[in-house]
Amino acid sequence: MVETDFFNLIIETGMMFLLAFAAGSVLPVGSEWYLVLLLEQGAIAWLVTSAAILGNTGGGWLTFALGRGGRKLYERSHEVPRRFRAAETLFARYGSWSLLFSWVPLLGDILVALAGAAQLPWKRSLVLIFIGKALRYYLVYRVWAGLTDL
Repeated sequence: MVETDFFNLIIETGMMFLLAFAAGSVLPVGSEWYLVLLLEQGAIAWLVTSAAILGNTGGGWLTFALGRGGRKLYERSHEVPRRFRAAETLFARYGSWSLLFSWVPLLGDILVALAGAAQLPWKRSLVLIFIGKALRYYLVYRVWAGLTDL
């Protein structure tokens, strides 16, 4: 019986991580519904929420890397337009804080890819992406917890 519970815990947490990873990347999927489903079924709240946060941050990090790699690939055969360099400078100066909105569907993916293409520092970007994604899943958890307390 204990082995089955442990196995289910690993599967549920792993699935939460993978779905959140996909949702955090450029794939058009959502993961909040699965988090709520697991919470409703009595999963360990801190564990599945942490898996969602880490998976979604990992997906965002993949999008950041794709933006950075896409720029390098583009630069192999093209010169970066002057207007892009000007926009890149502005984004590097003021736009890194926009990564706190990396959780917003579609807009967040664009912001994260732009941060990668603009070659923002990866450590700062990772921290800001993590904070944005963590706030999102914490909010989902708090709303669920508030609704179940009614």
